[in-house]
Amino acid sequence: MSSWDRSRSIPWTRAIPAAPATTTGEKEDVDLMKERVWRDLAREAANEEKEVEESKWQHQQQQQLVNNGESSMDMTQQSSPSQPLVGGVNSSASIASTTTKQEEVNFLGYAGRPYQTSDLLRNLAFGATIGSITGMCFGFMDSIRSASSSDLLKSASRSAQGKFVFQGTYRSGMFFGAFFGAFHTVKYATRVLVDPGDGGEIAVG
Repeated sequence: MSSWDRSRSIPWTRAIPAAPATTTGEKEDVDLMKERVWRDLAREAANEEKEVEESKWQHQQQQQLVNNGESSMDMTQQSSPSQPLVGGVNSSASIASTTTKQEEVNFLGYAGRPYQTSDLLRNLAFGATIGSITGMCFGFMDSIRSASSSDLLKSASRSAQGKFVFQGTYRSGMFFGAFFGAFHTVKYATRVLVDPGDGGEIAVG
């Protein structure tokens, strides 16, 4: 409810002062008081409308500035999408320097991959695990075949036959595990020193 609407619900008896308003002691005219109150209320309503209009105008100006800033940024990005500016200077020089730093050569003259002990241990463990499993499978099958084809092992006890199969299984597993562990270690060292790429690793492997 605006001040104009509130004034219409105020009784005029409250707007008229109980004490005399003039220095002569005579009461002021009621019509004059009404006119004065109406003028004050009209002035307040005009001020409120003016404030609302000013706030709307300021909001429109701010929105227009934001839209202009976004359009200018889009035009700048479209004009130079491949070479962004950093601090007003073309960033291609900084990108080139970063690439040069990353491609540092080692003592062999090649740009290899960075060395990490965790990667070395991971490759060693992978090769040893795969090699051990493969070697145990081959050793078990070879030991079973040897035990079934040998006349000496056929006449031996069950415990002797089982011991022979067990020895052949873990001996083959240790051999294959050591071989594949060393192979993957050498493969990782080659990648660190030379880095032949995926095609080169496939050809060497």
